[in-house]
Amino acid sequence: MARYRGPRLRIIRRLGTALPGLIRTDADLRRPYPPGQHGPNRRRKMSDYALRLAEKQKIRFHYGLSEKQLRRYAAKAFRAKGNSGTNLMVALERRLDNAVFRAGFAPSIRASRQMVGHGHVTVNGSKVDIASYELRVGDVLAVRENSKMKAHIIEARKDPMNLPQPEWLENGEKEDEVKLNMLPMRDTVPFELNEQLVVEYYSGR
Repeated sequence: MARYRGPRLRIIRRLGTALPGLIRTDADLRRPYPPGQHGPNRRRKMSDYALRLAEKQKIRFHYGLSEKQLRRYAAKAFRAKGNSGTNLMVALERRLDNAVFRAGFAPSIRASRQMVGHGHVTVNGSKVDIASYELRVGDVLAVRENSKMKAHIIEARKDPMNLPQPEWLENGEKEDEVKLNMLPMRDTVPFELNEQLVVEYYSGR
């Protein structure tokens, strides 16, 4: 299944929770029911499978992943030591496109992925254009020095609608520079999620 490119408000209303990596809005709070003419009357008790599927979809849409990509992350989380759900979320938070988003360089993960893909981002001084690049503790993320978007990105960090910068990212000496000073923590994931249901979804398949 490819990445979703359709209406984004429809997704957050269907799932019933804000997904800031997908779109910045409070529409799900204004109309907390599925889209469509009969949306207000369509809420009903969900099956266990539907609950697990919904939690999995939250991850897919927030981080902008295909089903194949998320399945690979889940398999890796199962093989690692420790809690599989926590392993999964920490790995996703360490993605370069997510770190660019959480640093306030872009308004969504979709936008940050484009920024990375177009070569506007460096890691430890070297250009990295792979959105899934996994950051390590001590890595320094910055806007490429001769990027045409540099001034725009610096200004974007001041947007009051940005999410609070997580404590695992530390501002550098320059305005367009942050450092991964520790591994991301589960409680800094910026949307409501029961990752144990995601673990159950994949462990049963």
